[in-house]
Amino acid sequence: MTAFAILGYAALILLIASFFMKTIIWLRWLALASNAAIVVAGLIQPDYPVLILGLVMLAVNAWRLMEMRRLVGAVGAATAAQGAPINVDWLLPFMRPVDLPEGHILFRKGEIADSMYFVSAGKVRINELNVDIGKGNLFGEIGIFSVDRTRSATAICIEPCSLLLVSADKVRELYYQNPEFGFFLVGVITRRLSEDLEQAARA
Repeated sequence: MTAFAILGYAALILLIASFFMKTIIWLRWLALASNAAIVVAGLIQPDYPVLILGLVMLAVNAWRLMEMRRLVGAVGAATAAQGAPINVDWLLPFMRPVDLPEGHILFRKGEIADSMYFVSAGKVRINELNVDIGKGNLFGEIGIFSVDRTRSATAICIEPCSLLLVSADKVRELYYQNPEFGFFLVGVITRRLSEDLEQAARA
């Protein structure tokens, strides 16, 4: 059996094995090994169509593997940063500032959740929960991701407030596009719901 044939069989076996992998990263690694065998076979023969095909597949799988590793790294960083202070610098291009007087009702329970807020200054009270949200905190995210996309409580400014507002559509778009933001929001919502349950149990 020639070296070309051996490499061809090796490439086929590696490719078939990749379909049995349970994780996408291992699938990509085996696909890369298969592509490398095709490239070497194309060099040994030499067979330029085979070589070009192997190089193209190698480049595509290498790129997809790098993307996946970056995604895994971003998810890990987001998970590790759950307890860190909120940094909205990268969100600023999608937000607009809003200055509101004391007593202003931001939204009422049952209204459509059309935005999420970050408190730059002042305090906002969530009426039904009797919770005050101060500087450096996000709120309004639960309604955006609820089934009916409505507010679960009423929010009132109990001090003059400076807020940063981002639309619900943009929040959902960023959630799907950015794993760090997505995992951060999941952490915020989970923590908020846990706090609400604890408060309800004490009441």
